[in-house]
Amino acid sequence: MPLDAEPLPLEPPTSPSPTASVEGDARALESAPGFAGETEVGPSALTLEPHGNRPGPLVFRRGAHPPFGIRWYGVTSLFGHLRNFTARAIATESVDPRDWMRPSAPGELLRTSLDVLGVQSVGDTEDASDACTLVSALGRPVWVDFVADTGDDRDVSAAVGAMLAGTYVVGDAAGGTRTLPRGDVLVFGGDIAYPVATADEIYKRLVHPWNEQLRSARASSRKRVVLGVPGNHDWYDGLDGFGRLFRRSLDEPFRADDKDTTPRLGKKLRERAGRNVGLVARQLHLDEVGGMYGLFIGFITAVRAFFKGVGIKRRRRLVLRGYVPVQESSYFALPLAPGLDLFGADRQLGRVDFRQRSYFSKWRKKHPHRAVLFVAGDPVSAYGVRNDPGWRMLNACRLSLERDRVFYLSGDFHHYERRTINRSVHVIAGGGGAFLHGTRIGPYPVATGEPDAAYPNGAASRKLVAQVPLKLAVGSAGWLVHVALGVLAAAELAAGREGANALLLTSLTLAALLSLALYFIAHEGVGKRKIAMLAVPFGASLGLLPMALRLSVARLPAMAGDTAVIVASAFAGAFLFGVYLMLLALLGLEHQQAFTVLGHPGYKHFVRLCVHPDGRVEAWAIGKDDMLDETPATQIDHFEWNG
Repeated sequence: MPLDAEPLPLEPPTSPSPTASVEGDARALESAPGFAGETEVGPSALTLEPHGNRPGPLVFRRGAHPPFGIRWYGVTSLFGHLRNFTARAIATESVDPRDWMRPSAPGELLRTSLDVLGVQSVGDTEDASDACTLVSALGRPVWVDFVADTGDDRDVSAAVGAMLAGTYVVGDAAGGTRTLPRGDVLVFGGDIAYPVATADEIYKRLVHPWNEQLRSARASSRKRVVLGVPGNHDWYDGLDGFGRLFRRSLDEPFRADDKDTTPRLGKKLRERAGRNVGLVARQLHLDEVGGMYGLFIGFITAVRAFFKGVGIKRRRRLVLRGYVPVQESSYFALPLAPGLDLFGADRQLGRVDFRQRSYFSKWRKKHPHRAVLFVAGDPVSAYGVRNDPGWRMLNACRLSLERDRVFYLSGDFHHYERRTINRSVHVIAGGGGAFLHGTRIGPYPVATGEPDAAYPNGAASRKLVAQVPLKLAVGSAGWLVHVALGVLAAAELAAGREGANALLLTSLTLAALLSLALYFIAHEGVGKRKIAMLAVPFGASLGLLPMALRLSVARLPAMAGDTAVIVASAFAGAFLFGVYLMLLALLGLEHQQAFTVLGHPGYKHFVRLCVHPDGRVEAWAIGKDDMLDETPATQIDHFEWNG
């Protein structure tokens, strides 16, 4: 049955839970060394019901407190793109921020993690035996939480933090219940904040809202380990913000600094403004006005610092309450359980560099037969086709989903998808807070087939993508498209004052350039010939639109007619561009660009893993359709991987 035939395909557990007599197991777990459960001091456990086939809501709530979700066709997004361009330019000069890193040996990382969890390591952690693993040292299963693509809309981010901080109760195959405690280890899968993961953006969009929720969950009562791999948005800042959150500190305690740096006027407005006031402010695009003001102030500050020869003051440390970073590089390896290692890789200069290849290969030579829980910022497969960045990353580490035993866990694409490949499993879980990327709408390629689970499914994604043309036309995603099309229309009309031939030549030139631009926007999709065939008529329509409109209002005075044409070209052209993006998604050619228009705040999730002493991994995907409504979180997926 196709995935879009039902609202959500969800498989039952593949086998009965190995943990019977749940209440007795919970008591035994509490008494185990370094237990990270919430029974003693944390909030009450929440019953986790399967999501099942319930349809998604038609209306989703957006955050009403700044910072709001990024408008991807607005000025704040443009800032992110410029930082991306700068980062790539620096990278071409072989200036690699990873040069400062001294990656911890897997045994050293294990010792540090055990210290954080309050367990004294026994024996030589560099030993090649399976006795030297996190599970073995703790003497119990280890719980791991995975979240990726976080830090966008503040209110949504806070709701995700509350969901992740929760303890859940689920039913088991024996008719009893099972407790899912908050993880001993929290792993971030990249793209910590948007549009650029600077220290300030990470603080405002992730650390501060999460710490409010973690404080409520009494997160500081037990220390936990936090690990992370970077994504492309982390690299836009040269890993500066990433390092301030994840790099191990040797000279200062890890205390959560929850000081709010919002200007005094902004604090008063945020405290006094209700939800409706915040939503009205966003509808008036005051977030974009504030973004422009912030960029201007930042530019002035940078110029002053440059001419004075001083540095710009930044936050020294970003701290999530109750979590302690243990890594000293953007990549790591941790002996997790007998027969299972945890790898975190970083490819964001375009490849896994020689340092990492050497680091992982040395460990693999010692343990060639172990399975790998591989965490990365890019998936190997997305929408049923190969994703080259993730594939190259896995290949550089001498691993293969077809040949080896790999649990591949990533984000980057902002939805949930699970796919079984021989003895491996491939999971995309990019629902940590960023806008939604819907799953594939059309049929999946025959070569790969349908995934085992997807959230949201094709039917829900199709309903959402149908909104794209109107949302883009009315400016919900920002006004950059309207401004660009208006400028092009003005240039075309200016050329028309030289005569009809000049107007026609300019129109045809712009049509060709716009066709190339539309193709370039979707060039990373599949079926490049089909993309080109779709881009040409839409590019021609956009390029010829101002000329056609000017001819239709020829009786109007020149000034009034030109103004009307420019405004009409901006809005009608934005609608046509939205139709183009919608068709790309509906035809299965390119799936991401249409959803950037929506900036959709729904379908958020994270993955909670239970790593057993025999190396087996149980996983629960936990999420909500609408993070800001009153309904509880649900079980999106549950599966077991034996490796």
